[in-house]
Amino acid sequence: MTIAGLDDATAALSGAVLGPRELEAALGFDPLAVLTPEERAAVGRLPFTAADWETARAEGEMLVLRVPRAPDGALTMLRLAERLGGGFDPKVHKGVGYALRDEWTIDIQAFATEDTAPAGWYLVRRAPLGATCNRPYREQDAVLETLGATRPGIPRRRSAVEVAFDTLCWAKVRGERLLEGTWDWTRSASSDQGYAALGEHGAGGLGVIAYSRAVRFGTLGVCPQR
Repeated sequence: MTIAGLDDATAALSGAVLGPRELEAALGFDPLAVLTPEERAAVGRLPFTAADWETARAEGEMLVLRVPRAPDGALTMLRLAERLGGGFDPKVHKGVGYALRDEWTIDIQAFATEDTAPAGWYLVRRAPLGATCNRPYREQDAVLETLGATRPGIPRRRSAVEVAFDTLCWAKVRGERLLEGTWDWTRSASSDQGYAALGEHGAGGLGVIAYSRAVRFGTLGVCPQR
């Protein structure tokens, strides 16, 4: 299947793309083959313009194709890690938390065991937007609103599984750890009424934690998508 505009996008973004070829190398299956006919038709053409590529290059964005399933089932965060032979910091399976909140593991969180990434093409910043850092959740939302509208149905914040998909597949294919010293605060709620953040992607893997909306610190921001 030929994706209309993909070659031009790849050239314009200097290869900052996770397309069908890159995903097949990372995940071990043809990502287009697992899509429904409707999904395949939707991803057959890139929903962006030449002007979008100019902005994407200036903003340090990458172009990502996401798929919600593998040949053997839903591609959740946990199944993604299995496919990639790991990827998360082992601590996320032993208990994570902060201050006086109860610890939990991602193995019992719906955002890691049930959620999947909707099929489609997205442009995503590879690093948190500076204006969103060191702000509580609602203030971050206000900053995101100033960026203007995205395509219908595309939230500015990624979900936890979307961050994991983009970050771990990029590392597998490119050998580069995105979010190495930062965190991307997602729209995925945790069982203790926080919102999942993924980051500090070191040699041991990608970290996952959840913060209440009042938390703020300098490396906790948002990587907007469109």
